[in-house]
Amino acid sequence: MSPVEISATGARNGNSNGPVLPRMSTGRISYRQLSKLFYRLDKSYTAGLDIRTIIRRESENGSSSFRIAMGKLADDLDQGTGLADAMKNLAGYFPSLVVAIVQAGERGGRMDEAFRKLHQHFDGLVKFQVRLLGSIAWPLFELAAAVVIIGLLILLLGFIYTTNNIEPLDVFGLKLGPTGDFLLYCGIISLFAGSAFVLFRGTMKGWFGNFPMRLARRIPLLGKTIECLALSRMAWTLSMAENAGMAAGESAELSLEATQNYYYFGLIDDIKAQIAKRNEFYKAFQKTNAFPDEFLMYVQNGETTGQLAETMERVSQNLQEQAENNLKALSVIGFVMTFMFVAVLMVSVIIFMYQKFYIGPMNDALNFH
Repeated sequence: MSPVEISATGARNGNSNGPVLPRMSTGRISYRQLSKLFYRLDKSYTAGLDIRTIIRRESENGSSSFRIAMGKLADDLDQGTGLADAMKNLAGYFPSLVVAIVQAGERGGRMDEAFRKLHQHFDGLVKFQVRLLGSIAWPLFELAAAVVIIGLLILLLGFIYTTNNIEPLDVFGLKLGPTGDFLLYCGIISLFAGSAFVLFRGTMKGWFGNFPMRLARRIPLLGKTIECLALSRMAWTLSMAENAGMAAGESAELSLEATQNYYYFGLIDDIKAQIAKRNEFYKAFQKTNAFPDEFLMYVQNGETTGQLAETMERVSQNLQEQAENNLKALSVIGFVMTFMFVAVLMVSVIIFMYQKFYIGPMNDALNFH
């Protein structure tokens, strides 16, 4: 969804409390901001402060976009809107997972737990991002340096050959000349970089439907990690929804939305249809053939014993721990693969240059004699 234009605290209702800031797009809150926000909300709410007071205080600090968003949130709360609905009104500023968990927490009277769990979740994501970026930072720098150096070599060698009245080196064999070879090289690099960006962005935004996630699920370790993260969020949200006494269809929809995974989004209508036929969660999930047997077994046991909420909470913790272990392994693999790619690229360039500047001229000299 596109960002919305909102005013600062008091601007919408003509309230004179606090300065009126210009209208602007709130964009989307970062994971780091979410981690810190829910940490503060957890501490303040547990201490007994009213949620409206807490949010109003939040609107007095932080970046301009954060203050504007919190101001709008506080205005809606003052008018009697629930926190989850107020977050929805910000049209994409908060991830759907946050809205789903807060909604479940409101209905179940477990807001403190919702805030604490959200802090832990986003704090874990931030730490993983830092760990992953730290592990691949040097290989990525080497890759960027290699790309730049190769481009400069194409230009430099072309200049040297032209200055010495030697036939320019035809890098691609298309007789484009030094400038043409350089432009073609830049085009190829831009195409690869652009394609990678579109693929990543499109997957995050759902431009390609559930196909990327269906494909990623088949990749060893990566697929299992994605599955564990999604099902962990789903199990925890289902637990909170059950404690809140929500209708089965609504609980299923809320928990599937909490996965933040388009593969599971596509199952919402089918599962709700099965539940509408008075099927249990276990049977509704099973008919999709989209969930692992172990997960289905826990759901079935929870429903059979009448302790679905407690069972799903334990399952969520176990899946989260498994996902974190997998993420650590993935960060190491990412470092190794990036390093190896750069090494292969550099060796390929060296071999290419060796053939062009040593083997090629030597063969030409031998053939001449």
